[in-house]
Amino acid sequence: MKIVLVDDERHVREAVRLLVDWESLGIDEIYEAADGEEAAALIERERPGIVITDMMMPVRGGLDLLAWLQAHRPEIQKIVISGHDDFHLVRGTMQHGGQDYLLKPIDPEQLSGALRRAADRWREQDHSRKRELARSMEINQLRPVMRDRIFSDLLGGSDPYGNAHHALQELPGAPLASACRVVILSADSAAAEVANRYARNRDLLYFTLINIADDVLLPGGHGLACRNLREDGEVLLFCWAPPGAARTASPPLAELLAKINDGCELTLRSRFDFGIGPVQSFPDGTALSYQAARAALRERDVLAGRTHYYSYDPAVMRVSAPAPRLEAYEESLRLAALSGSDKPIRDAVGRWMADVRRLPRISAEQLQRWQAELAEMLRRWLQSDSGRSGERQDAQATADAHDAAIDTSGLATLDERGRLDLDRLESELIAILKAWSHGRAAAHQPSQSAIPAVVRYIEQHYNRELTLQDIASHFYLSREYISRRFKQETGENLIDFLCRIRIDKAKLLLESPHFKIAQVAEMVGYADEKYFSKVFKKWTGVSPNQYRKG
Repeated sequence: MKIVLVDDERHVREAVRLLVDWESLGIDEIYEAADGEEAAALIERERPGIVITDMMMPVRGGLDLLAWLQAHRPEIQKIVISGHDDFHLVRGTMQHGGQDYLLKPIDPEQLSGALRRAADRWREQDHSRKRELARSMEINQLRPVMRDRIFSDLLGGSDPYGNAHHALQELPGAPLASACRVVILSADSAAAEVANRYARNRDLLYFTLINIADDVLLPGGHGLACRNLREDGEVLLFCWAPPGAARTASPPLAELLAKINDGCELTLRSRFDFGIGPVQSFPDGTALSYQAARAALRERDVLAGRTHYYSYDPAVMRVSAPAPRLEAYEESLRLAALSGSDKPIRDAVGRWMADVRRLPRISAEQLQRWQAELAEMLRRWLQSDSGRSGERQDAQATADAHDAAIDTSGLATLDERGRLDLDRLESELIAILKAWSHGRAAAHQPSQSAIPAVVRYIEQHYNRELTLQDIASHFYLSREYISRRFKQETGENLIDFLCRIRIDKAKLLLESPHFKIAQVAEMVGYADEKYFSKVFKKWTGVSPNQYRKG
């Protein structure tokens, strides 16, 4: 604890220092000031728990100092030592929060007793302040979670207890909303680099997006942002609107969304897609607005490329041509895949693609539907093939073939502009069918394995930002298959193997004094120097600097 002694007479300050057993009181820092002005500056800097002051001093007297303390630092315990037995001074001391008024000459026992009482009061109040601060921090941490839950529940169509309006009252400047439109910020529309960076920490991505949106919406009372706890990948924007507003995105809303996307570009180096619902009554109509916003994202035309802002238009759906289902071509695709030959597979895929190329538009939902159709088809083929063959296949090999067959994520890949490249769609489907065919063959010949090729790939590309999904996509195999078979065949987890390769390379580079630690980190595939140092120490027991010195 700290204490400040304020008296214009130096010998008084020295006497106080000598008369008290400071250690027994838990006071370990003692500061001195010759007047109230000097004391105020010292108190601002050191933040003591107790101040002992004289009353009659030049520049700024004791009463002025006590009044200043009461206004700016009321938590500080105040003791007065004065040579004046004056009722006016005593009353002023009590009015300004002084706890004791002692007369000179100083009685050591009275001073020690007053200090002990002051120290006990300060500790008790400090404990209460810390407890209240901890409680406030806990409430502040829970408040966003509560807001996420309350506004996510609105999507179910009701708010029987009025929780939404109660939550709004806690927001500064928020209107008593009677109407709003729901806008969905799609976290899944992030650029590939951002998606990879936050793949293991999606909560941080949601937190960042919500803060960016709130910085735009909250100050002007335009709305609020929260996470959709009912649907992964969505940040909800509740944008307040007058009941009679137009059902399409008005210029003010367009400006707000553009500012949010500008903030995303500045902070995350990525822009995002928004689905915009119509104005509905709040809170009863929010579910309808939300469903329209979701439909706007699902029905966006992936042939046209990305515009980032989508409003649902039922008229577009009424004139859209029906999309050719993959299942209608299932038999020809299956026979081609069973052949294992390049030309039959290309011809079968080409017949389906000929119909796809005639479509005037393709929605994001249709693309996902084709992906799901393909996964289900491949699953059926594997079951049918295993059932008809009559062979007793190795259970592990069958599981491997199954895992390898159902990874169809590449089929729904869009380019950096959010556009579907039909040539790429065709080549992805061909590659997936070939991978299924090879996986089926591997089920009959368990000795064939892709893992040696995976090992070589990692050894050649360790210096890239490499993830399990990247490796699985490169070989058209599922993450589960790669992960399980890699551990079985090498005795080591794939991620551990990648880390070991990187750390071994880093050791060699650290032996050269010409490379900085940050350069070494980047050369072995770590963009973050601090994260590299953490991983290096975990594997070697020493930091990169310590290793280099050794």
